[in-house]
Amino acid sequence: MAGSIPERDWKYMKKIKDELIARLCERINKESVAILNEDISSENEKYFKQYKHVQDSDSIIANCFDDWRRSTLLTKLITLQHHKLISKEHIGQLSEETNQKLKAFMEMQGKNKKPNH
Repeated sequence: MAGSIPERDWKYMKKIKDELIARLCERINKESVAILNEDISSENEKYFKQYKHVQDSDSIIANCFDDWRRSTLLTKLITLQHHKLISKEHIGQLSEETNQKLKAFMEMQGKNKKPNH
């Protein structure tokens, strides 16, 4: 399967999944605290801003971690990279095959981006 990754990479990613979730939750919680501590917003504005933040965060959590299977993990790796949740050190632990797939996707994304004018 084109989207599948080697079993060794799957086992490694399974091992660090909780660490990645914790990193994302820490980021979300810090952003929540910053919203709630804003001096410029009314309490109503803070509530609605926080509500939107939680909705957006739920979507990120789902995109990164729902349906965590070997056959979907390449897509999850790309999403984790997009949200800056996986470090270069983590990527360095993955096989050359998986790294090449990630690199090819990133190159393809770069070609598909339109310049801002």
